[in-house]
Amino acid sequence: MRELTPKELQGFIDESMNNRHLPNKRVMIGTITADAQNRIEAICGRKVRDIDTDRSGVIHALKKADHNLEAEDLLLAVDVINTSTDIALSPDKNQNNDVLVFKKEIDGDITFLTEVRSGNGYLLVFNAWRQKKARSRRRPNATRRLQGAYVQNDSARDEP
Repeated sequence: MRELTPKELQGFIDESMNNRHLPNKRVMIGTITADAQNRIEAICGRKVRDIDTDRSGVIHALKKADHNLEAEDLLLAVDVINTSTDIALSPDKNQNNDVLVFKKEIDGDITFLTEVRSGNGYLLVFNAWRQKKARSRRRPNATRRLQGAYVQNDSARDEP
């Protein structure tokens, strides 16, 4: 499998979000540096060399509003995996595979979850999220509108 360029990866992300009905497809998004391979092996005891993602992982990460992600954030996965020293082995498995959690500070904390597919020599990025960003000055107005909507819903329930 050939590694996608950042432009091709962006196209894959866009296609995944715009055509969610298409069959799942896995793509290679990068290779793991020797240093990162050593850090990963020290944590999970397995050697992996490539980084992949698939359509379902992209959709899962981006469709959830509480993940605070934009499509461009997924382009950071390879860099985070190759440079992060904050790596943990999750106690949970995903589809019977070990899960590694990679965290890094890039305009706020960003986290990537990967399945360790050591039999095939790759990590599969299947989820991601960002720490909630600080509210901008425009956000409080949106919050006030949202609170008003709750009040309207509550008062409508109280009416006979």
